[in-house]
Amino acid sequence: MNYLRESIQLKNGKAECIKIQTNDQNSLTRENMIELENILADIAKDDSIRAAWISSDNPKFFCNGIDAENIVNTPKEKLTDEMGQIVILFGKILSFNKPLLAEVTGYAMGGGAVITLACDFKFMLEGKARIAFTEVLVGLPLPISFIDKLKITVKSEYLNEICLLGTAYKAGEAKEISLINEVSDNKDDLRKQVLKKLDEVMAIAPSAYRRTKDAIHKDILEKFDSQLQFTKDSFENPKVISNLLEAMSALKEKRRPKLT
Repeated sequence: MNYLRESIQLKNGKAECIKIQTNDQNSLTRENMIELENILADIAKDDSIRAAWISSDNPKFFCNGIDAENIVNTPKEKLTDEMGQIVILFGKILSFNKPLLAEVTGYAMGGGAVITLACDFKFMLEGKARIAFTEVLVGLPLPISFIDKLKITVKSEYLNEICLLGTAYKAGEAKEISLINEVSDNKDDLRKQVLKKLDEVMAIAPSAYRRTKDAIHKDILEKFDSQLQFTKDSFENPKVISNLLEAMSALKEKRRPKLT
């Protein structure tokens, strides 16, 4: 089971927690990302659930991004679908029709940062946790839809270091640049913040919340298919594929990648 689902009854309705538990690093594969998409679709159709949040019990990793070993073992002709799934998941989260929060209790790297960014409100534990869009560090161009969402989320002066340098931020630093909404120095207080926000968003009329959320993301979602194709086209570039496989091999072998 890659995700654990738990429901909680709050003052303004029932909310569901989706806990990532894919492996020891909570890394992502096409298969388990599709599983998450299906869970979100189930929640979207269930009128008894008013909101949801994504979390993890892993003491170190909220989500450590794309699974390196899986990529190394994926046939080259299937890499486009395997890597492109994170962009599809991002679109599914953006278009999710109910309030969705992220409770980041550990490292949120690459795909973990993507999941966090797509959520409506983001909470992060202070300490060893870090968040970063590490795509360029493994030789990948950052997808346009991620950049468009970052443009309306973070302080503009930090956009380049987020996208072009893959800078990793501590919780307080991430809040300072508006990548994270609230932080806490312990898990109990972090959960209290999450539950308080869930009750707050569930007090809003669902139709008003949904339509306003759609409006916020209207420009991104209208261009989504063409931007997804841009990402897929990147994997027709032999240099991109070579750099990706070298970076994933390096991660697996715990060494520095040699990118060109």
